Amino acid sequence: MIGRANPRTWSGVWRTAAMAVLVLMVSVSAGALDAGGRLRVQGDWEQDEDPQGRMTLNAWARLYPQLQGDATAELLIEGVAIFQFDDFAAADLEYFTARVAVPGLLGDNSVFRARGGRYQLRDRIGLIVDHRVDGIGFGVDYPTASIRIAGGYTGLLLKQNASIVMSAGDITDQFDEFTTTAPPRWIGQLEVDFPELFARQTVVLGGIVQHDRRSTNEDTVDTQYGYLGLSGRLAGGLYYQTGGVFGGVQRKDDALGIDSSGSMVAASHRFVLFMESLASSVFTLRGLYASGSDGDFEPYTPITSVSTIPLAPVPVSDLLLGSAEYTFRPFHRSESDIARNIGLTAYGAAIFTADPTADDAYRGTEAGGRIALRPFSDIGGSIKVGAFIPDEGDVTVRGRVEFSTSF
Repeated sequence: MIGRANPRTWSGVWRTAAMAVLVLMVSVSAGALDAGGRLRVQGDWEQDEDPQGRMTLNAWARLYPQLQGDATAELLIEGVAIFQFDDFAAADLEYFTARVAVPGLLGDNSVFRARGGRYQLRDRIGLIVDHRVDGIGFGVDYPTASIRIAGGYTGLLLKQNASIVMSAGDITDQFDEFTTTAPPRWIGQLEVDFPELFARQTVVLGGIVQHDRRSTNEDTVDTQYGYLGLSGRLAGGLYYQTGGVFGGVQRKDDALGIDSSGSMVAASHRFVLFMESLASSVFTLRGLYASGSDGDFEPYTPITSVSTIPLAPVPVSDLLLGSAEYTFRPFHRSESDIARNIGLTAYGAAIFTADPTADDAYRGTEAGGRIALRPFSDIGGSIKVGAFIPDEGDVTVRGRVEFSTSF
């Protein structure tokens, strides 16, 4: 059984992998090499709380070996250094990914794809997982359909550079100084994509399985998800994306005598209207539902957090959310590049429990705005401020300042 990874043991593995990469780079002739980096600084503050700051520095290199025929390959190596001010500093291997694409391998109009190493695993509807894993994936693209199968393990990532929080044990590990790695989970995915299947509408079908690899006497959560998504253009600049998930969840904790299982559901629908002639405006409406413990379902439990509203922490469980956002560039016709790239955003969101008819279903509303400036393609920043107005209690004001640059 695989338990917690020992960083010292795995350091030897990564040294071996690094040597293999160097051998590959030397052995491949006439390959193209590209390299660069990114710096991101973020400061968060909340009313009556101490401010928090975080700096992330990424450095990456891409190697494009030359293969025979029309086949292409890519090797990505990216490292990251994280500085949480007054808290911790950590360095991790962000990506170590090898990709290859071979046209015609499985038919005249096919493209076979393979990837392995440390890469990003995500679902197309944005309701289940978006996280790095160590594993392998395969896929094949046809003009009318694409099929992908992928899987990997998360227990070798540093916990400071991971975002999986599915159980009480995961929360405990975040504050345990002797635990250095992320929650140990196997994740497998099968996804079929039908691009522009009808009336230029795209359909995606998929399934994901997540298996908790903690010891059986610990707090464990296993989950399975089946999902369906639709997306496309409705008219002019109006687009939509909708998706639904039906899944199962099994929870076990011998210490507390918990051994339960059940079903869970979630759904998201989004309309996006682009109005380029009206100050480059973008108007977005979104509805999000995630089951709670009432009725026939268990609380919805995604593998990684799902995007909700900008500043207030809102878990996607026992949730009904409606939001609206409007972004525009007030000086889009200016002759100044700096003024032309100033973006303003206003947003609002109302939050309820999954059953809006229940007593005390209304939780509150967040409203706020954002100013963004990107004077150059590789330098940008933003200031975001929002206020959460609960059904009962005091208003909480939060803010975030971000700066990023690439080189």
